[in-house]
Amino acid sequence: MEGWPDLVAPTRAEITSAVLALHRAGVAALAVDPAEVAPARDLLGTSPIAVVALVSAPLGAMTSGSRIAQAELALADGADELAVAMDPSLVRSGKLGRAVAELSPLRRLAEGRTLRVICHLALLGPDLGAEAAAGAVDGGADLIMTNSHFDGEVTVEQVATVRRRVGQRIPLVASGGVAATSQAAPLLLAGATRVAVGWSGFPLEPHS
Repeated sequence: MEGWPDLVAPTRAEITSAVLALHRAGVAALAVDPAEVAPARDLLGTSPIAVVALVSAPLGAMTSGSRIAQAELALADGADELAVAMDPSLVRSGKLGRAVAELSPLRRLAEGRTLRVICHLALLGPDLGAEAAAGAVDGGADLIMTNSHFDGEVTVEQVATVRRRVGQRIPLVASGGVAATSQAAPLLLAGATRVAVGWSGFPLEPHS
């Protein structure tokens, strides 16, 4: 399981409560906006939970230079992994090659750390989304995520289509719209390696 943000404009207290709840739950990773990387890293301390910085999220509409700068700052703040949103507009415009090429500088920047790529299957549809996922693998992704939190709900069809397209060569995180751990089983059976569950799927305690 992975923690995934689903709070809109959260307060500092809400973020702190969510991070601590996910820590108690023992999730594998916590995905946060770049501004929250340093606070999350401080709260988690020596915990093995990976802090994942969401880069050019949610929809990848960012220039290459801006994307690189965002990733550099997040890594400097202690991010263990980068989760980069591919630009679905480029993919829908028949420019998948360009979208994949934009991953190259981020692959170099990560320097052995995990590079995740968010492929927007809820927006692109399973077939085109699977092509985007395959392109991301060729572009150096270590892990594929089906959707950003704002794309829409992940489905068994999305997961199964991507798994058929890329085979077993890469981990796949079913992400988007999962609000409870009870939703995980069908996605895992369809081929997901992990499932990203929104913060609302974990009990939060007030924190001042």
